[in-house]
Amino acid sequence: MRVLQSLLFLPLIMLSAGAQAQRAASGEDCFSLGGQADARECLEKRVAQSNITLRQAEAETLISVGLWDDTATNRARVKGKLLSSSKQYLLYRAEQCELQANLAAGGTGTSHRRFLCLLELNEQRIAHLQSVREITNR
Repeated sequence: MRVLQSLLFLPLIMLSAGAQAQRAASGEDCFSLGGQADARECLEKRVAQSNITLRQAEAETLISVGLWDDTATNRARVKGKLLSSSKQYLLYRAEQCELQANLAAGGTGTSHRRFLCLLELNEQRIAHLQSVREITNR
């Protein structure tokens, strides 16, 4: 019977984990610094650094594609798609993080949710760009 109960609660646990999916672990320690203002300042700095790291990853990926041992036509096609996907990513990130912020229904949690979302999505994008570089470096 306990196994059955555990199986019934598993989807609820998974849904709860999904709700936390856009809360970057790299920003969670900002909440141990003191008050809400300290947390916000810490998160703002982390997002600013994350944006710099993202731009560096995009630049490194473009260079990697340019040096890729493939045809000039394919390198150009991949570069174009990479630039296009970067623009689309920024649009998606803005909308997705506004959605996350609005789920806080106002208050100080709004900006915290937005910053944590930005961090999480940037980390995912940076990891994806790394995988593209690994493909082009083979």
